[in-house]
Amino acid sequence: MEEPIKRSDAVEKEYTQAVIYGIVGLVALLLTWLFWRYGGMFHSFSWGFGLIWLGAWAYAGWSLYKTRDIPAYPVSCPYCQKENVFTAPLQSDFTCDHCLRRVPVENGRVLEVIAVRCPHCGATEQVSSKATVAICEHCQREFSVVGVGRTQPSMPLPQDDPTPYELVLLGVDRLKEEQAIAHLESFLTLTRPDVKKLLQSVPVVILTNLPRRKAEMLVKDLQQWGIHTEMRAIEDPNRVPTPW
Repeated sequence: MEEPIKRSDAVEKEYTQAVIYGIVGLVALLLTWLFWRYGGMFHSFSWGFGLIWLGAWAYAGWSLYKTRDIPAYPVSCPYCQKENVFTAPLQSDFTCDHCLRRVPVENGRVLEVIAVRCPHCGATEQVSSKATVAICEHCQREFSVVGVGRTQPSMPLPQDDPTPYELVLLGVDRLKEEQAIAHLESFLTLTRPDVKKLLQSVPVVILTNLPRRKAEMLVKDLQQWGIHTEMRAIEDPNRVPTPW
């Protein structure tokens, strides 16, 4: 089934058409003036371009006017509780504009979201009530939703930490140095000399603007390769963190 049309997309389409026809009308207006003023034996062409000019601008105005009549059907995302607006009642699943999660729809109704606990790492995940399996965003493992621990319906669903984080390289385990360097080459897409040069200037930021769960996962994953890192919150929203 096709993706539901969002009102913002429909409005953007009409605005785009208005701009295109507005430009066509502007070009036609210029040609109208040129043929009227300097056309000579082609003076009559100015009438044709004049009609194109009027028609293009009339259609552009009509496209802008139509945006007022595009219907609006607001739907609240069950994951982030933010509003998405569509041009018709929902008949199929959609992707939330805000949290980018796939929202399940059944019989024109948005299905409720439940919180389940990952049996591997204990993290709490939000899943559709009709889901049978889920992938933990914390440890990236797949698990069956059936039979795992669920929070009570009255409990609020946990929200992601909005604070961005950066990943700081602290060094590598001496006993796993070769393995760590090889993994850093692949992970950072660097050459071996570049990785060694990077290790000489630790601590150094290697990744920035990470969500908290992603940063935590990377710290744990890199530790297995003998790579010591830590995550640091970027408290100043005006600071633009720069990796090495």
